[in-house]
Amino acid sequence: MRRLAPLCLALAAALLGCSSGSGPSEGGAPAGPSKTPVTSSGPAAKPQVTFGERLPIARYSYTADESAVIESAQQILAKRCLRTYGITYEPAQREAETSTSADRRYGLSSASEAARLGYHPDLGPLPAGPDLPKDALRVFYGNRGAEPGTAEKVVYKGREVPRNGCFGQSVAQLAKKYDAPEAAEIARAISTQSYQDSLTEPKVKEAFRNWSACMRSSGFRYTTPLEPANNREFQREDISAKEKETARADVRCKEKTDLLDIWFKAESALQKAEIDKNSKPLKDLLTAHRKKTEAARRIVAEG
Repeated sequence: MRRLAPLCLALAAALLGCSSGSGPSEGGAPAGPSKTPVTSSGPAAKPQVTFGERLPIARYSYTADESAVIESAQQILAKRCLRTYGITYEPAQREAETSTSADRRYGLSSASEAARLGYHPDLGPLPAGPDLPKDALRVFYGNRGAEPGTAEKVVYKGREVPRNGCFGQSVAQLAKKYDAPEAAEIARAISTQSYQDSLTEPKVKEAFRNWSACMRSSGFRYTTPLEPANNREFQREDISAKEKETARADVRCKEKTDLLDIWFKAESALQKAEIDKNSKPLKDLLTAHRKKTEAARRIVAEG
């Protein structure tokens, strides 16, 4: 059965970007390259350059390689914690993720994905969880996700387990030492607000009108490229022929009107202006990222 996420949520994830952190409650700036898992089309599949990772604010996110080493360090810290409970755990080998899908910050941009998936996100396989017995998983995760004060304490062989388990503790351990949450929030706000503001830019609005006229010539009536993805008809589990046809026309009209490049340039200019206004905290964020990555590399080297 195909797993379906509402397309409006997929778009929200795209405009925020998602590769700033490396675990639950990780405090980074979500403005960089997407880490959405995808199904590779084979060994020859090549990563596509995404709009998200080319935007100016993306510089203040962790790179895929940095995220990978931080996640590896978190797993090693969790392994050490589990060992104190007498639990043997060997994390799976973690490599940087390389997406072969185009991101959807500006909606569909890939003709091949439009033809194959319509507006449905390419979710790919679910990541495998830790290979541990059920009782050991409670030590790994604790009461993750429960409201404070509402969940029973997890006890394993007479010892209390950290509220969010060994893994949650490992994430928090690195975050407490190295994260810069206020600076990260500034980067997040720039990423979100620049997208919203770009929708009112005259050149973008003109490109929307040209795109809409192109879509009408193909028999589709949409005012903006945000509308098709939120069509409830296209949020069903199955991908209809109409959805694919609409998606193909969508991408074709974006290419014909140069909408994606116009939109990207407009948002880039908005971001640059805000980055200039916030140069000090953003510089601090880069420093925090560097220190956290260096610390993670040391942990990984120690094993």
